[in-house]
Amino acid sequence: MEMTSRRRLFVVYGLLLVVAFAFRLFVALRLPNDTPGDGVVYAQIARNVLEQHVYSHESEAPFVPSLIRLPGYPLFLAGIYSISGHTNNTAVRVAQAVIDTATCVLIALVAFLWVDDEAWKQTAAIAAFTLAALCPFTSIYVATILTEVPTNFLAVAMCLIATLAFSATSRRKAFVLWFLAGLTSGLAVLFRPDSGLFAAAIGFTIVISAIAANGTGGLIKRLGKAIPSAAIFSVAFCLILVPWTIRNRRVFGLFQPLSPAHGEMPGEFVPRGYLMWLRTWLDDGRYIGPVLWRLDSGPIKIDAFPAYAFDSQQERERVEALMERYNHPVDQSETSASTATTTTPLPAASPEPSPEGSEEGNEESSNDELDYDPTNVEMTADIDAGFAELARERITRSSIRYYVQLPLKRAKSLWFDTHSQYYPFEGDLLPLEDLDDEIHQQWWLPLFTALTWAYSILGVIGAWFLWRSRSHTTRRWLLLVSLIVFVRIGFFSTLENPEPRYVVEVFPFLSILGGVAIAYLLSLRKPKEVVSQELVVQD
Repeated sequence: MEMTSRRRLFVVYGLLLVVAFAFRLFVALRLPNDTPGDGVVYAQIARNVLEQHVYSHESEAPFVPSLIRLPGYPLFLAGIYSISGHTNNTAVRVAQAVIDTATCVLIALVAFLWVDDEAWKQTAAIAAFTLAALCPFTSIYVATILTEVPTNFLAVAMCLIATLAFSATSRRKAFVLWFLAGLTSGLAVLFRPDSGLFAAAIGFTIVISAIAANGTGGLIKRLGKAIPSAAIFSVAFCLILVPWTIRNRRVFGLFQPLSPAHGEMPGEFVPRGYLMWLRTWLDDGRYIGPVLWRLDSGPIKIDAFPAYAFDSQQERERVEALMERYNHPVDQSETSASTATTTTPLPAASPEPSPEGSEEGNEESSNDELDYDPTNVEMTADIDAGFAELARERITRSSIRYYVQLPLKRAKSLWFDTHSQYYPFEGDLLPLEDLDDEIHQQWWLPLFTALTWAYSILGVIGAWFLWRSRSHTTRRWLLLVSLIVFVRIGFFSTLENPEPRYVVEVFPFLSILGGVAIAYLLSLRKPKEVVSQELVVQD
């Protein structure tokens, strides 16, 4: 009977593995997408590493060294290109399909470990595996040259290792696992700098769970037990970043362990005043393309800004005057000299800036009817100072709006998006009358919205069951996953570019919680006596 049960489990997991990989391989081969601006940068760096033997994002000589992107993903691409060909993105997509399938396996393992009841561990693992395998929000990224796939893998891997470290029965084993967790966290940061938020969640969990422990001894004693684990984790995390930091110090004379927040090269002008002004009103991803990614690449109409971007008609006129100066520079050479540098490569206050959505945004704010020269635009320091003054005035008028209301709106926009990016039917569900029938948005976008709600609801139910267990160990998993999810969303809700793809890393953890939820919901329907009898038979 036990052998039959195990064989049945192997068959189930085998089928799920095949389904997960087949789905991702289909997406990789049938829905390839080479348009994301970040992907172009990553691929260029990888080719320069192989062909020019320099870490540079330049597309032509001189290939000056670069630091605008961390080396994890470019070196990953370079490794694949060196085997399959320097432009073979199909090989990259197949590799990412394999990695994302492996992420589903890790998700199942975490769900298995987070359920206390031995009778329902396998059920939770299978349910989590199924949710992860069929998740369209993460699967689409196997088809893009972006960092999401390896980031998801490493995020779940560090969560799994941290879970094992928390559960370790010996101090020596725990220290080894914390060291591995730190290395994995550091490696994740080399792919995406905002992966440091996952590491922060683990660090906070180490400390908070020690404070909340029910064991004997005072607070100082409990913290004393947690500090060595946190220290080992932190040291291992930093070790991974040391080579990149040393390289930047030697090449650029800068202490730069991560990529610059705005993706700028040393000395390049960043329009911080304009970005701050955007943060005083921008609460929806639909405006990112027309007013942010378009900056310094084309004219921006005053109509691209919504009415609520202005508190008065006078303020609107001031913005219009500033944008008129941006769209019609008086003397390009003089203004360039006054700003010390001439370009702003990627104007995004994000750990990994991205011009995705710019094409969509440009369509929404078409400038075909304008007589502007699209190449003769410039955000100067003087114009930027004008926007900074406007931003300070708006913050002074309503600090609650700036520090509370807008972050909440951006968080809502991030979470409850359709998450259809990079699919042929991508777009916003509302307004319904704008849905494009030719690409079947009227079917796909409601489905994706419903799936977002389904994963969210299952996640909430799973979290509730973890809390309801009243076990310190189980509640520790709830603390860990809550910090992973909400620290990330909270951070990105403070930025001016609330792109939904920045929270796609949340869905693997919703799959884990969903698996826990399904297992506990099924356990409520099945009498304990039946479960006990089944366990006796298996034994």
